[in-house]
Amino acid sequence: MAKLDDELSEQIHELCDLGIDLADGGRFDKAMEAYDMAWDLLPEPKTAWEDAHWILGNMGVARFLQGEFAAGRDVLERAMECEGAVGASFLHLRLGQCFFELGDLDRAKEQLTLALTHEAETIFVDEDPKYLALVMSGERNGEWKLG
Repeated sequence: MAKLDDELSEQIHELCDLGIDLADGGRFDKAMEAYDMAWDLLPEPKTAWEDAHWILGNMGVARFLQGEFAAGRDVLERAMECEGAVGASFLHLRLGQCFFELGDLDRAKEQLTLALTHEAETIFVDEDPKYLALVMSGERNGEWKLG
């Protein structure tokens, strides 16, 4: 995985931090502008850089929080193609939530189970219980059962 020089990495992190603050304040369009600026700073091929999945992940989270689940799914799937993304529990969580909201419960369960596997139930603490309930419904490899 390619690592950016410190100055460029700092610029990208500042833009993403700004985007996170803006999204937390409900200013999603401005947050996306900050994320787009961070993305534009990445050299080609963009997906080869360690910060790529973080930038795209933040974009996906913003789309999810906006209720734009298809757009969130699309950008999060793109994030999962980047170096270092597989196993990033928060990306699996948000991608699973997007699938859930779009009615694709099989893919939702797959992604939410990956989030649970990598992070345990703590990743679901501040989330709607319906997501964890989907994972816990039935049996998965004999490990989890609902109630």
